[in-house]
Amino acid sequence: MADHESHENAFRSDITHHKEADMTPKKSFLPGALLLTSLSLPLTVHAEPPGIYLGGAWGAYSLDESDLDDHDDLLKAYIGGQFNSWFGVEGSWLDFNRMNNDDSSFESDGKGLAAVFSLPFSDASSFYIKGGQFWWSARSRLGGVLADDDGNDPFYGAGLKLGFTERLALRLEWERYDVSEVDLDTASVGLQFTF
Repeated sequence: MADHESHENAFRSDITHHKEADMTPKKSFLPGALLLTSLSLPLTVHAEPPGIYLGGAWGAYSLDESDLDDHDDLLKAYIGGQFNSWFGVEGSWLDFNRMNNDDSSFESDGKGLAAVFSLPFSDASSFYIKGGQFWWSARSRLGGVLADDDGNDPFYGAGLKLGFTERLALRLEWERYDVSEVDLDTASVGLQFTF
């Protein structure tokens, strides 16, 4: 009788052990599934709708070259297409105002085309980075050398888009351009309207 009870207790202990072993993966799976769901939720809830947008901006650019270390105004206009919540293409036009300092001067304008990668954090707001090509025309007198050149070079930037509504947004942006072998750092604020 004692042997029978001993075998029965051992059998019950073995079944309990198997049940606990079966439960362990399920218990550890649940927090993992909840974490994965919570990480993917912002991407599904905060999705900017596709569309065509246009805008304009005012800002400043700085130049530190030879004997010309200064900053001046810039104007910018742009038009783009947002294909999904994270990717778009943007065309732009920039005018770098004439900068003068004694015998040195610099001015430029040009057109750019860039890919824009966005990370939305609300229905109409996002962080973004961009990179592309800039076709420029520049006139300068730097270090006593007069130049009047045309060319094209890569450019890149990053920004923050804050949506007032689904169609109207404020853009804060920093960009770096290489124009006629001169590095130009820009900062601008603008408005964007999406159709």
